[in-house]
Amino acid sequence: MTTDRDSAIETAVRRTASEYDRTPYRSMPYPLTRPVHMAAVAHTLGLATPCVTTARVLEIGCAGGGNLIPLAAAFPDARFVGIDLSPVQIGQGRERAEAAGLANIEFREGSVTAIDEAWGRYDYIVCHGVYSWVPTEVRRAILRVAAERLTDEGAALVSYNVLPGWHLRRVAREAMLAHAAQFEDPDEKIAQARGFMEFLREHTAEDTPYGQVVRREATIVADQSDDYVIHELLEADNSPRTVVQFVAEAEAAGLGYLGDAEHHMLMPGSRGPETMARLREIAATPLQLEHYTDLVVGRTFRQSILMKPAAVARARRGLGAASIAGLHVAARFVDMPAPDGPGPFVFKSPARRGRDLFRTLTTDSVPIAHALVALGERWPSTATPDELIEAARSDGAARESVAPAVLESLFRLMAAGMLELSTVPVRAGRADAARPLGWSLARADAGRGAAATAGLHHAPAPLDDPSRTLLPLLDGTRDRPALVHHVLDLMADGSIVLQHEGEAVADREVMRIAVTELVDSTIAKLAAAALLSAP
Repeated sequence: MTTDRDSAIETAVRRTASEYDRTPYRSMPYPLTRPVHMAAVAHTLGLATPCVTTARVLEIGCAGGGNLIPLAAAFPDARFVGIDLSPVQIGQGRERAEAAGLANIEFREGSVTAIDEAWGRYDYIVCHGVYSWVPTEVRRAILRVAAERLTDEGAALVSYNVLPGWHLRRVAREAMLAHAAQFEDPDEKIAQARGFMEFLREHTAEDTPYGQVVRREATIVADQSDDYVIHELLEADNSPRTVVQFVAEAEAAGLGYLGDAEHHMLMPGSRGPETMARLREIAATPLQLEHYTDLVVGRTFRQSILMKPAAVARARRGLGAASIAGLHVAARFVDMPAPDGPGPFVFKSPARRGRDLFRTLTTDSVPIAHALVALGERWPSTATPDELIEAARSDGAARESVAPAVLESLFRLMAAGMLELSTVPVRAGRADAARPLGWSLARADAGRGAAATAGLHHAPAPLDDPSRTLLPLLDGTRDRPALVHHVLDLMADGSIVLQHEGEAVADREVMRIAVTELVDSTIAKLAAAALLSAP
C-alpha cells in the first residue's frame, strides 16, 4: 500500500531527476573521496580496510561519472557501480566510460531509496554533494544503505554543508529564492537569481554587517557556474548540519564516525597550538572538539568517513609520526630550496582554496631538507617514508639517527594539509621521458574533445587545444621528433592552424621551431598535472 509519505518521496525524486536532466551538474573528481585516501586515513588510526585495487565501490549520486570513472580507470581490477536519478547524467557516464574502454564500471538509473540486499555489499561507498540537498527520507536512505551495504571493514564517505558556517551562505540562498522561485525555466531562474544578488550588492548599506555579508556572497555567486548556482543555492532542499547532528544521524542508522577526510583538521596543531590547547581544555569529547573547531573557523563543508561501529571502536586516536609508516606520500612544492645551502629551508605548497595562498613548512635540518626535496622531486609520483629516510642519509648518517626526524617532518606536513596520503603508489610519467605515455583516460577524454579530464591524483585537469591535440599521440611509441613531425603533418593538411598575432604561420622552419617548443611545453604541463603514465 502506498502511503502519503511514499508519494511525497516519489514526487521529490521525480522533481529532482527532472531538474538534473534539465541542468546537469558539472561532474568532476573529488580527491578526498578516493578509496585509497579513505584507507590511508584509517591506516593512520590503526585500522586496516579492504584492498583498494580489488575493491567493490558504490557511488550514490554519481552524476555523469566524473568522480567514479577516473577511479575505474586507475583500478582496472576493482568494480565500480554508480547510481543517479538523472537519466541524462547516467547516459553521459555510460558514454564516457565506453569511450575510455572501461569494462569494470556500471551506471544504474534510480533512487538510493530503492537500494536493497540484491545490490550486494561494497568495500567503499561514496556520497558526495547529495546529503544536504535531499529530503529527510532520502538522507535516512543514504545512511541506511551505507550501514547495510558496507562490508565489515569497509568505509563510506558522506559530504554535507556544515553549520554554523553555512548560516552566512543562507543569506545568498534565501535572497535569491525570494525572487527567483517564481520562475520555472532553469536558465531564467539562474539569471534572475544572479541579477537580484547584484541588485542587493549595489543597494545594501556597505557599512553594516548584513551589507558586508551580502557583498561577499554576491562576489562568490558571481564566480560560480550555473549548475552550482541552481543545485547548490536554489535547490528546493538544502539542510546543513553540525558535525554533532550528522554523527548522531549516522549512529542512529548503525554507523560509527571515524573522522574527517580532511585529515589535517584532526591534527592537534591545525589551528595553532594556543587555540587548540584551549579548545581541548573546554571540549568534553573528541567530537565536541571538532564541533568547536568548526565554530572557530566558520567551516561550511565536511567530508566525513563512516565505518561499522565495531571497526571505529578499534581506532587508535593518539596520532603520531609513526602512523605514516607503511603509506605512500606525495607533496607538490613550489620554489624548493637548495638542500645543501644554509638554512632555514622553507617548503611551500599551494593551498587547496585560493590561488595565491600557500601552506609552509620550515626546517633547519639539512638531512630533512634532502628528504623533502626528494619528496618534491618525485611529484606527481609518490614516495615511501623509507625512500625519504634514505634520501636524508645522503651524508652517510645512520638510519636510526634520521628516521624519527623524517617521519616527524612528514607528520608535520600532514598536519599542515600539505601531504597527500595513499595506500598504493602513484607512478606518474615524467616530462623528460623519451617517449611520453599519456594516461589512458586523459587520452580518451582528449580524443573526444573534452574540456577537462582527471589526473592520476584524482584532481580535475583542464584540457586546452594543444593538450587535446597531443594526448592522443602519446601512446609511448613516439619520441619528440616524431611528435613534432606528426603535429606538422596535421598543420599541413589543415587539421590545425598555427597563428602568430592573429595571422596563420606559413614558413615551414618557423612552424617547426614553434611546434617543437609547443610540444615540449605541453608535455611539461601534462606531466605536472599527472596526466602522464610511467612506462
